[in-house]
Amino acid sequence: MLNHYRKNLRAAVGSSAGPYGYTLATWTTGAVLTNARGIPDTLAALAFMAGAVLGFAFVGVLAFGGLTKHFDRERGQALLWGSFHFFSVGLAIGTAALVAYYVQSFIAWPLAAFLSTAVYLLVLGAESTAAYAWDHRVDS
Repeated sequence: MLNHYRKNLRAAVGSSAGPYGYTLATWTTGAVLTNARGIPDTLAALAFMAGAVLGFAFVGVLAFGGLTKHFDRERGQALLWGSFHFFSVGLAIGTAALVAYYVQSFIAWPLAAFLSTAVYLLVLGAESTAAYAWDHRVDS
C-alpha cells in the first residue's frame, strides 16, 4: 500500500510541477507590481493577462517553431530537483521588480507579465536541461 501511495504521490508532484512554478511566478509578479503601482483596475488586470498570454505565445513559438504546431507527447526529462523552479521563479520576480521600478506608466502591467512569463519559461527550460545533464553526466 505504501508503494502505491508513493507512486501516486510522485505522479501528483510531477504533474503539478509546471503549474506550481508558473503560479508562483505569476502571483509574485502581480504582487510586486501591486506594491509598486497600487491595486490594478480592470483595464490594468486585462493588460497584465494579455502580457502573460503574449509572453507564453512568444516562448511557445520559439519552442515549437510556429503558432500552428501541435503539442506532442514529448516531455522533458524532469527530475525532482529540476522542478523546484528556484531560479526561474526568482528571475521572473526580479524581472517584475525591475519593470515596476523603472517603468512608471500603465505599460508596466503588460510588460512585466510578458517579461516574467518569458523569463520563467526560458529559465525553466534551462533548469530542466541542467537537471537532465547532471543526471546523465559521464563519470570520468
